[in-house]
Amino acid sequence: MNATEHEELRIFAERFMHFMNLWTIYKDMLTGHYKPSYGEMLTAEDPRPIDNRKWPVNITMMFVLYAYFYSLIEDSDEGLNGFRVWREVWPQEKAAIDAVEARVGPFRDRLRLFRNRMGFHGSRTRSHEAAAFELFDKHTGTEVFDAMRLFKHLGAGLLGLDRAAVQKNLQEQQRFREWIDEAASAAIAQSQTA
Repeated sequence: MNATEHEELRIFAERFMHFMNLWTIYKDMLTGHYKPSYGEMLTAEDPRPIDNRKWPVNITMMFVLYAYFYSLIEDSDEGLNGFRVWREVWPQEKAAIDAVEARVGPFRDRLRLFRNRMGFHGSRTRSHEAAAFELFDKHTGTEVFDAMRLFKHLGAGLLGLDRAAVQKNLQEQQRFREWIDEAASAAIAQSQTA
């Protein structure tokens, strides 16, 4: 691995950990483990209209999580792309990486648009902003959430396996090998039912 690849892996690992933290906060909100001190929580079962004075905190966290996720899979030469980084560092895991990327691929472009117009950059007009909602028109929240979960699982497995190999911990290597295989199997199974 050359110095540029090493630097990109370190940057990816740092951003990946921030993504994991955002994931934890969002998931804890959804499961009731964390309740914000201010603001409402909106659920799919809740028939109440959104109170414009108290935007649901979990919706804000979803926006941030989705936008941050795109920053880890950006499909450009200048952007950070975890799949590209993983293939360079762990070429022997190409099949697992390809399987998970296939789950993300169908909505990557719409996720970029969402990030640009809603998540991080914003829009000056509602008509410009509207294209961001194509993500939700074309893909279910479950589809996006499941793909992020697979990405998270595979990333943790790859990084964990690498750390365990450096530490020569065979038990941990086996555990993380199973994580990688589970992520690949789940991605393939989801592709077959999609």
